[in-house]
Amino acid sequence: MSLRSRLLFTGLLLLAGAGGLQAYEVTPANFAMAAAFSRSHGGLTLRVEKGGRVIGEDYIQGFSADTPHRIFSGTKNFVAITALIAQQEGLLDLDEPASKTLTEWQHDRRRSITLNQLLSQTSGLEPGADIIGSARDQMAAALDVRLIDPPGTRFHYGPVGYQAFGEVLKRKLRPSGRSVEGYMRAKLFNPLHIDIASWKHDDAGNPLLHAGLWLTTEEWIKLGQFVLDELDHNKKQVVNPEMFPLLFIGHHANPAYGLGFWLNRPPPSPRLQKMTDLQPAIDGPQLYPGGPKDLYAACGTSKQRLYIIPSLDLVIVRFGYSNPFSDGDFLSRLLTGKPHPDAHTH
Repeated sequence: MSLRSRLLFTGLLLLAGAGGLQAYEVTPANFAMAAAFSRSHGGLTLRVEKGGRVIGEDYIQGFSADTPHRIFSGTKNFVAITALIAQQEGLLDLDEPASKTLTEWQHDRRRSITLNQLLSQTSGLEPGADIIGSARDQMAAALDVRLIDPPGTRFHYGPVGYQAFGEVLKRKLRPSGRSVEGYMRAKLFNPLHIDIASWKHDDAGNPLLHAGLWLTTEEWIKLGQFVLDELDHNKKQVVNPEMFPLLFIGHHANPAYGLGFWLNRPPPSPRLQKMTDLQPAIDGPQLYPGGPKDLYAACGTSKQRLYIIPSLDLVIVRFGYSNPFSDGDFLSRLLTGKPHPDAHTH
């Protein structure tokens, strides 16, 4: 039985709640309720696909399915998938120390940081948004960030890990004459037929791997369908099927975060609320209380969202601007037609 089949069997379409068993379903009325909630909380676009078919769309004036918008940290998910591709090609190993390539780290406490820890935000490095954002060369700047916790023990969300991973990939590609952006386009974007509207670079010409992509709603949703296809018997055959689930395995320091993807599991502590632009940490069993347990999310600043729900064969894209918004309340409206009592708007 495939991974996705197991998810379908165990997750199916039922939610056990205070009112008993309730089916998840995106009806026209549910979609209208969710779209109204999204719009009233800064939403710009909303698109829902089931089985690869559009079942609901909503756009404010001036936006459409092909209007580019910056997805910010949604960029990280593409980087994490590229890391798996690089591993299966023998270019790197996620368990290897970054210092194998970053010789600057070989003589201090950073020498034990693994590539997996960089991508899972558990490296122990200072998150460094201010340091990285003002640097001419953001990849180089990431190598000067100090260690504030032993690697693997704490979750610190920020740009440093992904820019440091970018420097690793950059150096590993150098002998072949390939660039990081060129490699990602050739190995991931082109096979998935995802057209990049634009990609923000630093002043040294490096792509911002933590938050640089601009995509349209129509293009970003292709990533969600790719995830569903990979979980369903590796239809796309881009990533090894035994390796692909690594994206969705939480870590001790944060069970609600895999490699780039957010998972619908308990976050480690209320401090998560202060470190991300996501649904705040809650005293409950899920990060997104309005959605199924097998929900995966790619999230960006100002409430950019890509939700993927394998058990429902659903992919959802939302663009927005910074405004109070509850993922759980939105998802509950979309999937059940009513607000969720444990979801809070922030």
